[in-house]
Amino acid sequence: MPRAYFGVEGLDRNLEKGLMYGSQIMVEGESGIGKTVLAGEFIKEGLRCGDTCIYVACDEPPLAMREHLLSFKVGTAAYEEAGRLIFVDAYEEGETEEEYALADLRNLDKYFALETEILRGCHGRRIRLVVDSLSTLFTSIDTADILDFHRTRIKRLRKSGILAMDIFVSGVLDTKLMTISGHLYNFILKMNFSGSRYNPMRMMQIGKVKSQQFVSSRHAFTISPVYGILVSAEMGVNE
Repeated sequence: MPRAYFGVEGLDRNLEKGLMYGSQIMVEGESGIGKTVLAGEFIKEGLRCGDTCIYVACDEPPLAMREHLLSFKVGTAAYEEAGRLIFVDAYEEGETEEEYALADLRNLDKYFALETEILRGCHGRRIRLVVDSLSTLFTSIDTADILDFHRTRIKRLRKSGILAMDIFVSGVLDTKLMTISGHLYNFILKMNFSGSRYNPMRMMQIGKVKSQQFVSSRHAFTISPVYGILVSAEMGVNE
């Protein structure tokens, strides 16, 4: 079976044999830390290795990710025409030129139906799905409904062999809800600022299930306008 990677060397080094398709990735981080940059790297890697990539844009219009990919020399037009890169506009809630759009961000049933429709159209392919960010969809939803949606959706994605990355903005959702949700994912990546306000340092905590135990390590990282995310391997500390 093929294995998947993020496309970030220092991060992929910690994956040993990579991620299985059907795995679910939870990315949680502060605003401005680089979550969308990571999503772009993940999509770029997917396109490189032949996957069909679906990007659900909740916090910015899809154009922002198109421009981000272009800055890393990935032109999206050819991939979109070939059906290998699909954008879902879950940001505008009004007029949109995207083929797929979510008109009501407060209706999880409509989101589930739209996601199901798109995935059904990609049946038989290796798929990467990124939702940026899922916390935006959950903002005004009752906790019980969120957990019910979460369990049903992740079970379906896992069964269908979808490699999914769900992004969450720190502090938006209740801590207890985030903890419960975290148990549903195979791989958890937390990104935060450390150090002083005058000299902030970007840190990521890489967590995965290994031999039925959850293990994690912390690494410093930077963001290069040319190379994207650069992880400092020498600063990894097992916890």
